[in-house]
Amino acid sequence: MIIDNFIDQDIGRRLLAENDEERKGHISSGKLSASILNDPIQWQVLKTLGVEGKPIDEYVIRKFRRGKDIESWLVDLLKPVDKQKFVEYRNTVGYVDAMVDTKDWEFPSGIIPVEIKSVSNAKYKRILKQGPDKGHLLQAGLYAIATVSPKFALCYVASDDLRIHTTIHETEEFRGEIDAIIDKFEEQMGKRVIPVFEAREKWQSNPEYCRYPDLVDKNQEELIEYFKDKWKTIK
Repeated sequence: MIIDNFIDQDIGRRLLAENDEERKGHISSGKLSASILNDPIQWQVLKTLGVEGKPIDEYVIRKFRRGKDIESWLVDLLKPVDKQKFVEYRNTVGYVDAMVDTKDWEFPSGIIPVEIKSVSNAKYKRILKQGPDKGHLLQAGLYAIATVSPKFALCYVASDDLRIHTTIHETEEFRGEIDAIIDKFEEQMGKRVIPVFEAREKWQSNPEYCRYPDLVDKNQEELIEYFKDKWKTIK
């Protein structure tokens, strides 16, 4: 038997090249993104300013690609009235995976935004026990506010076997928290200072997942010096 790794290695090279091109072509909107509402405020400010985080490795890029494929597959099955709909609420932006008419669902809720997340089987099991991730709830909740929808849905897809776990939530349960996060972000942007790192969740402090690991231990004075010219890019 001969093991030939050409295909796997070639795909890895292509995915890395595609990701590099996407990053080069990406221009920050200068607005907060719904997908990072649960991120530390330091990460929110840096991403809004267009500051690159640590490079994404090939393994993560492969997972992102898998997630996009699964999302596209499920969106088509849902027969949405609209998909990848751009929305904005209080200068916070995002794209709704699908606006779906739930008239045939077990619990009809009208036309509502549906956010799709592809996860490993291990995480799928955690979701079943612990409920949806806070960041996903805030993201989809903002989409519901922006589309004036009283409810929203989260669809978790187990990537190994395509099981789907769907939860429906009341929009107003999350409005206060979403507004508070946006208030804090706007206040920080008004100060024109990069804040010190404060994790919202434990995993964000893990060097493996931290987006700006070199900044975790910097104090306010060090951050001001490090980014003193960055604010000039903000209009």
